[in-house]
Amino acid sequence: MLGMLKSEIYKLFNKKSFYICALILMGLIGLSIWAYEKSFLDKFGVSGIEGISFKQMGFTAWDAMMNGIGFEFITVMNSIFTSIFVCYEFSSGMNKNLVIRGRNKFVIYFSKMLVSMLIPIIYTLLSAVTLYSITSHSWNAGNWEQSYINSIIIPMGLFVLVQVAFQSIFVMFGYLFCTSVWVTANNFGLAFGIIPSLIISGINYILKNWFGIQTNIFKYWLGSISGVYSLSYPLKEETAKIFPWLIIAYFIIPAIIGSVVFFKREVK
Repeated sequence: MLGMLKSEIYKLFNKKSFYICALILMGLIGLSIWAYEKSFLDKFGVSGIEGISFKQMGFTAWDAMMNGIGFEFITVMNSIFTSIFVCYEFSSGMNKNLVIRGRNKFVIYFSKMLVSMLIPIIYTLLSAVTLYSITSHSWNAGNWEQSYINSIIIPMGLFVLVQVAFQSIFVMFGYLFCTSVWVTANNFGLAFGIIPSLIISGINYILKNWFGIQTNIFKYWLGSISGVYSLSYPLKEETAKIFPWLIIAYFIIPAIIGSVVFFKREVK
């Protein structure tokens, strides 16, 4: 297992797409900062004041961090790169070579999944550094205070847990479909919430109109609590109750499904 993990880490950091997705993510965060500032000024009717800026209004890089500007793109970039990272093994025949050499399929699957979970950690840290660097330069850096541990660091840690759980889903679909195009499209739809919205809306409709059950299962979708802002500390009581169970369920269930399917499938 340790040898497979080392091999996967090596492949991760040697993929050009890993760095390309990181650069795109940094660029999107930069655009998000500009869009956030423009929309805020337009909303409050101060855009017409000559020379007005966030720096003059007292905004700091910590305000940007607390709002998680641009962090919504992390899930999307994770989904794209993970799809490439997983499916390349099938298209290149690498998985077949590993199986022929006697590598256990469960070891192959879980080593890939564990290393894939490094991606959101790295991308989140990169996003945080990018966000703070740009806004501290264009706005104000702000003072380091103990209060930021609760207001920023803890929510970001919870955000990473959500992203790690997402990776379990992305890797599962990688091993289910095995083709980069289909996996990327599917994972992209999940990351943007398109597929879950359609499925959950359908389930809610059936529960309401067929069984007379009034409920909203959107709150049980991982993406519903994925934003840094929605994970503000302390968590809302309802979120705090379901958060640990959602993370465990979305981590374990896809891992079991993906590994079992891969174990039973003939690798071509």
